[in-house]
Amino acid sequence: MYNTKAKVNKFNLALIAVGIVILLMLPSSLSASHYRYGNMSWTLDNSTNSTTIRLKFQAGFKTSKYAFLQTVGQTDDDKVEIIWGDGESDNVTIKTITVVGDDSSVVEIGVNSGGTWVTGVTHTYADNGTYIVSWTDGQRITNIHNIPSSINKDWRLETKVTIGGIYAGNVSPVSSVPPVVLVQDNTTDNFTYQVSAIDANSGDNLHFRWGTYKEFIDNTSSSTYSKPNGMELSSDGYINWDVKDSVLGDDDGEGTGGGEVDALWSAFIMIEDSGSSGDNKSYVPIDFFFKIACATCAPPPFTVFPSGTQTVSVNNGKTFTIKSKDDSTSAPTISVISSCSDNSSIWSTSSSNSMVGEDNITTFTISFTPDSSMGGTTCVVPIRSTDVDGMTKDQSLSIQISAVANADPTAPILLSPADDANVTSPVTFRFAGSTDSDGDNVSYTRYVCTNSGFVGC
Repeated sequence: MYNTKAKVNKFNLALIAVGIVILLMLPSSLSASHYRYGNMSWTLDNSTNSTTIRLKFQAGFKTSKYAFLQTVGQTDDDKVEIIWGDGESDNVTIKTITVVGDDSSVVEIGVNSGGTWVTGVTHTYADNGTYIVSWTDGQRITNIHNIPSSINKDWRLETKVTIGGIYAGNVSPVSSVPPVVLVQDNTTDNFTYQVSAIDANSGDNLHFRWGTYKEFIDNTSSSTYSKPNGMELSSDGYINWDVKDSVLGDDDGEGTGGGEVDALWSAFIMIEDSGSSGDNKSYVPIDFFFKIACATCAPPPFTVFPSGTQTVSVNNGKTFTIKSKDDSTSAPTISVISSCSDNSSIWSTSSSNSMVGEDNITTFTISFTPDSSMGGTTCVVPIRSTDVDGMTKDQSLSIQISAVANADPTAPILLSPADDANVTSPVTFRFAGSTDSDGDNVSYTRYVCTNSGFVGC
């Protein structure tokens, strides 16, 4: 018996040794590094005086990490534990809503009710007050330039919830961005990006700020979060970043300053809403990445994109038209990363391509007819244009859903100068005025964009 046992032990040791060798041979891409994006928001459930909230949450993960991430509509039970801030917590279900295409998939939390998926989960608080709702875990993307490798494995999302009192009826802002935003390196003009957000409470002001290490990684730590080198964030969510080699480093893959191709930078942003007195009523997180692309990887610009907040009335359909162009042999592909609804009778998209001069043009339309259950809510829709080489351009569409039926005014028509004409300063623009079938007064807002991509208006 002793000799038999000794042989078995030798065999087991041999297996272990082989296993160690195999593990050492595996590429680093197979390591547990998959978290790459997250946001949160919340509304009151059914009543402005309610102490019940509906929490909505989206996260981006490496598509190849889990089987359920590879198919839109697939769910995984008890994957997420929400900590409600009042001593209670719940394990909830997540569903894959988008496979982005850069090995990223976006999921949301919700419940299956009678075979129908309902986005978000509810929680009732015993008393009015302020609560910090959070979700925390590990396995963030590695090799991030502005987070030390020794501590970048963890991640945390939190939102501030205020119930009742002087904040009765308040809901949080809503925002959404892609998991990873590509940045063309070493360009003469700075890279710019608008983080879009919207608030259903009229009169609330939104303020954007950098998040803290405690809010986004570890709420017990004294470490500090460092924003991407040289990146500036305005209070209204406008990002400006000088990505020249002289600032971030070499772009040929040999540098280490963060300007090399495939370099990752983490962005932690908090969006706060405040009343007329400037008090902070709530905040929501946006946690995502910027990734450096090659200096010759020009993104396909949007040439037509709805500006400002778009209002849609319940049971009234509205169509949004978006265009993007590229001078390569193929038209770009326009896609929605997260939509206002996964119900095809409410939300649908279509796309067509055409050649105009030397440009391949993609025309993308979104048809949206919100039902009565969506009245008084908001959504932010990240839209992506991808060229044949995989370079992307990202911009978001903000939508306010009104519970009151209301027809849109007609669009003003540019009379002079001609559209797309070259002009000299000073210039006078003349429009044929709008009309409104409801008899409402019509006001006008002018948006001035700093580049042809209609970004930074």
